[in-house]
Amino acid sequence: MAPYVSKNPREAYLNYRDLDIGTTDNGKNSYSEGKVYGVKYFKSNFDRLVKIKTAVDPDNVFRNEQSIPVLPFRGGRKARK
Repeated sequence: MAPYVSKNPREAYLNYRDLDIGTTDNGKNSYSEGKVYGVKYFKSNFDRLVKIKTAVDPDNVFRNEQSIPVLPFRGGRKARK
């Protein structure tokens, strides 16, 4: 696969989980961890997708090690791990 992987900047194909470009444990820092690989996958759409994911799946039920993270909760609700 090496001849087909971009080097600078490092990017990835959609729906291909390249764990070398970053992962998240889906904990309290999931947004900052997810931004590392999210910008490489989704470019300028990353923040828009995070807002949609937060609205649709605020408890982050549908997740994997490179899923789109949710925004951290502020106020009354506590973020779940």
